[in-house]
Amino acid sequence: MKIFQYIKSLFLKHTKVFVCAVVILCATTVTLTNLIVARNNEVQVESVKENKDEELHVTKASEKKIKDEGNDSQDTYNKAVDKSTKSVQEAEEKAYANDADESKGKILSTTSTSHEGTYKTKSYDNLYPELYCTRPETQVTPNKTIFLTFDDGPSQRTAEVLDILKANDIKATFFVTGCGGELGKKMMKRIVDEGHTLAIHTYTHDFKSIYKTVESYLDDFNKIYTLVYETTGVKPTLFRFPGGSKNGFNKHNYREIIAEMTRRGFDYFDWNLSVGDAVSRTPTPAEKCVSNVLSNSSKCAHGVVLMHDAAPKRTTVEALPKLIEGLRQQGFRFDKLTHNIDPAPYSLVRPYR
Repeated sequence: MKIFQYIKSLFLKHTKVFVCAVVILCATTVTLTNLIVARNNEVQVESVKENKDEELHVTKASEKKIKDEGNDSQDTYNKAVDKSTKSVQEAEEKAYANDADESKGKILSTTSTSHEGTYKTKSYDNLYPELYCTRPETQVTPNKTIFLTFDDGPSQRTAEVLDILKANDIKATFFVTGCGGELGKKMMKRIVDEGHTLAIHTYTHDFKSIYKTVESYLDDFNKIYTLVYETTGVKPTLFRFPGGSKNGFNKHNYREIIAEMTRRGFDYFDWNLSVGDAVSRTPTPAEKCVSNVLSNSSKCAHGVVLMHDAAPKRTTVEALPKLIEGLRQQGFRFDKLTHNIDPAPYSLVRPYR
């Protein structure tokens, strides 16, 4: 009991000293705790840094390995592509060589191996090297103009047509065939002498034979072209496909034929008006021929009229004076087709439409 009282009196006497000691002890404890925590943090940081360095080392090593493997793979891929490309080229050259003996408008040979590509020569490119003409840079479409055209002559009907045209001071266009014999030659000369346009239609008018291949079309075209030139001294620049530029006989190759003929500089003319004198075996009545044109021409700014001057076409000749009169009443003038006239407005298919 005395001891407890002694300690109490001592504590009361030296209270400030005890408080200071407690404060110092607490401060020391806190400081030591902070030092221990800081040291632990440093150890963790160093550990993390070491781990990162190790990971970075591993990553760089992996990237290098992947890159090396990638380069090897790319080299392997490039070699495979080169080998494949070479195989394709060899296969193409072999295919071209196999086609060399065929003359159906297919690839004939390989003439260039530049970076611009392989040029494919058509088997008919060099056929008839004189069968070319030069298309004018500028072509026009005259307004309120009618172009009267006649197919399948010359015949005895041609002379009758020429008489009517002369009486009306009109120039027209004749797409001729090679079927007229000596009378046909005589009519060709008269067509030229009287200032009309002499153009190509067909030599034989045998659709199946003409349209069998591009070569067969060129054969037929060259025959009538040569006949016209030798008979009249005229080298025609215009033509009309038998049956029109697209028909039931050339549906398999009409684009190829068109491309070849226009490449050679020739222009073909279809039509946007017709008397309808070739729609049946029986002659179309003259009145019907006239109305077939006039009922549609009133809606046109210009037109190419399809007619025929073959021997059976008597009603066409009969209809011609009334047709001319009716077109004049509609405000049209008349002219012949030339290479300066744009064929596009009358074309049934491309390249003109």
